[in-house]
Amino acid sequence: MKKFLALLLAAMMVLSLAACTQQAADPTSAPSAGGENSTAPDPAESQEVYENKIVIGDITEMSGDFRSPGWGTSSANATDQAVWFLTAGYAAMETDRDGVYQWNQTSVVNHSEVDNEDGSRTYTVEIARDLTFSDGTPITAKHYVADILAFSSGPVCADANRSGMSGQVLVGFEDFNVYAGPGSEEGKKEFAGVRLLDEYTYELTVKGSELSYFSYTTAALQPSPLGLFLGEGVDIVDDGNGCYLTDNFYEKTGEGEDAQYVKGLEILSNRYDVSKYPYSGPYTITEWDEGTKQVTLTINPEFKGNFEGQKPSIETIVYVLAVEETCVGELSSGGVDLLPAITGGELTKNALALVDGEKFTETHYQRAGYGKIQFDCDFGPTMFQEVRQAVAYLLNRTEFCQTFTGGYGVVVDGPYSPDFASYRAVQDDIELIDYSFSPDTAIKVLEDGGWIYNSKGEPYVAGASGVDAVRYKKLTAEEAEGWDGSGTNKTYASVANTDGVTYQTVEINGEYYMPLAINWYGTSGNSVSDLLSTMLSNSSDLSAAGMVIRSTSGDFTVLQGNIYRMSSMGYEGTPTYNMYNLATGWNSEVYDYAYNWSLAPEYFPYSVNKLFDEYDEAFPYDKEAERLSYDEAVAASGDKLGMDYLSMAMVYNSTTKEEYYQWWMAYIERWNELMPDIPLYSNFYYDVYHTKLENFKTTPFFGPRKALLYANVKGY
Repeated sequence: MKKFLALLLAAMMVLSLAACTQQAADPTSAPSAGGENSTAPDPAESQEVYENKIVIGDITEMSGDFRSPGWGTSSANATDQAVWFLTAGYAAMETDRDGVYQWNQTSVVNHSEVDNEDGSRTYTVEIARDLTFSDGTPITAKHYVADILAFSSGPVCADANRSGMSGQVLVGFEDFNVYAGPGSEEGKKEFAGVRLLDEYTYELTVKGSELSYFSYTTAALQPSPLGLFLGEGVDIVDDGNGCYLTDNFYEKTGEGEDAQYVKGLEILSNRYDVSKYPYSGPYTITEWDEGTKQVTLTINPEFKGNFEGQKPSIETIVYVLAVEETCVGELSSGGVDLLPAITGGELTKNALALVDGEKFTETHYQRAGYGKIQFDCDFGPTMFQEVRQAVAYLLNRTEFCQTFTGGYGVVVDGPYSPDFASYRAVQDDIELIDYSFSPDTAIKVLEDGGWIYNSKGEPYVAGASGVDAVRYKKLTAEEAEGWDGSGTNKTYASVANTDGVTYQTVEINGEYYMPLAINWYGTSGNSVSDLLSTMLSNSSDLSAAGMVIRSTSGDFTVLQGNIYRMSSMGYEGTPTYNMYNLATGWNSEVYDYAYNWSLAPEYFPYSVNKLFDEYDEAFPYDKEAERLSYDEAVAASGDKLGMDYLSMAMVYNSTTKEEYYQWWMAYIERWNELMPDIPLYSNFYYDVYHTKLENFKTTPFFGPRKALLYANVKGY
């Protein structure tokens, strides 16, 4: 089901360098005169007339990826996603203030689900007949199924830099996915599991083997202009056997191996479009300045409301790039009206110092997410569990959290939010490793993991210099080849070698020894990166443990490109960086990481960490086999359930909340053992704003982008 959620970008994990997450011990004690969700009036300004406009200063630099943030992956820029949410509407289902999916009463007239004799399940949705895009073009059922058809075509998606796996849970996906156009020797042009029953009714049929705990979100599609994701002139047809795309979708240019799909290239070029195609949401983009990173949104008069029928009141919303050092001054002077998701000690304190309940106020909430170090786990030192654990032990996360959040956050030891119902259900039973700061423990886990050599294959000696300043590990033949068999680890080397020392894998008598040198990519001008440099990469504890972290700085797009290894986003073709700092969060109650930990290469695009759990090799998950209960799976595996098994079983084997919570706890516990990420801080977010903005109320799952739809400028 996560593939459908990727289309919505509402339930998937999103990444943002400015995003942070944490649970403060006592948010009510924050130095704020205004109080949470306070909107105290300003008598001195009661007669002032305001323009019906809000300027938002956001410290996350927009990339302009507003049409489909992250381009089908979970790595979506937070501010890009905010703009997308405000310009894309009428999803069949939307999330409420608690992160629960609700049917959209504005766009959906009728909906039903039927279990079929073959084990599949069919979802039928009838949409309203009076919906239009911002240019007045009527919205029909074709617009709802357009992108799922486009991004289920493997051949065309290859030229659009998409995975082509969007509709993989639907009946007929395999045939449609390989179909390459008229004359294709493989597949079928019809997608049997996607139907158009009439102009305003679509139908989706999920394979029995794909029915999951979150299958109810399957039908939550969202309309898109046909040309945006299909290319101009392409139509959708249903003759009774399933939807298909007209032949021009498969037209090619060039010959032989150089041939490319014309529409694939066109779709790719449409990714950053802001003016050619209309919008379905409460706002339209009327101006985007890539140079200044400023985007202007204007109310869409055609928009009929969200899932509750709520329409926007604020005429114009402008997002501008804010700089941490000056953004509070910009708010104070009137350069911006709202600073959303403020976090970090000094920044939070400075912003809250403005709050007086008269001219400035604030709202705060516990963000469902956390800031983190993220590892690539398929090559280099970070492919080894003991290295990831050692890094966790070498960083004083408690001190880091307190320093960064200024006391407005705490440390968590797993990938969860305390606001999840699943966490609340198991919090008294879950058992997690406490990675408290301990250089001695870090050294022990490294030694136990075989990091006991120098570059000559001799015993490591602490305090050595040059290339022998770090530990080395003797690799097995399989480890030397790497998970993909490419031999990446044989040529692994450190980069950003500003001290003139390059650490690299050495061959000694036919055996390979890898250095404990991690290549870290962080974004420039980021306070988290700066603090990590001080407290981790440049710390004496790190060097004393026989480890080095080499730092490279750049922009967030390149960081994403290296995570997903997409050349279009700056990836240079060879895995280089295996550590990043960013953040993650959740927008709904849906917690679905199925396929994220798979050993199968076709699911690689869904893997953020690229970690392959050895337990999964011994006891793999088979969706075609009997779906075991948790106790049955524990017994059959010898109590060694891997990340892929647990993530799949969590959603595919659970039929009740109690079962889901049991799988969920086991998943969190295994994740905590393997440490593919290191949670750094989980904090409160503060939205600090001018009191001319009224009725602005946020929750952990209902952030500023959603709250703005209910807010108004004083006097309007």
